[in-house]
Amino acid sequence: AAKVGLIGGASSGAAPEWMKDQYREALAKGREEKRLVLVNFTGYTCTNCRWMEANMFPRSEVVRELDQFVRVRLFTDGREPIHRTQQRYERDTFGTVALPLYAVVDAHGAPRATFLGMTRDANEFVTFLSSARRPQ
Repeated sequence: AAKVGLIGGASSGAAPEWMKDQYREALAKGREEKRLVLVNFTGYTCTNCRWMEANMFPRSEVVRELDQFVRVRLFTDGREPIHRTQQRYERDTFGTVALPLYAVVDAHGAPRATFLGMTRDANEFVTFLSSARRPQ
């Protein structure tokens, strides 16, 4: 039986797995599998990030889209050098350090689409993901 999430609607109960802080490896996997990469710029202290992970990502219609991408979470608010590097990448490439930021890049790192912030509208997030996959 499907679980019902906090925002209503059917949920598969489990969001797809994400690589963590492995941007180069995600790009390599994208090249190998001929898939786009979805970068989830996130933070350890980001409440809206946790909300999206708990309430949006497990929704069946969102899972179907997430499954089309190589997925990587890049934490930008930790204390390690990698976190500062990832925050600089977000700032220099996408012009913001706001969280969450979801960015679709091709397997060479070229940006295709971004979604800033959280949404309670699954259709809005699904539309972002599906439109990012369309040939450009």
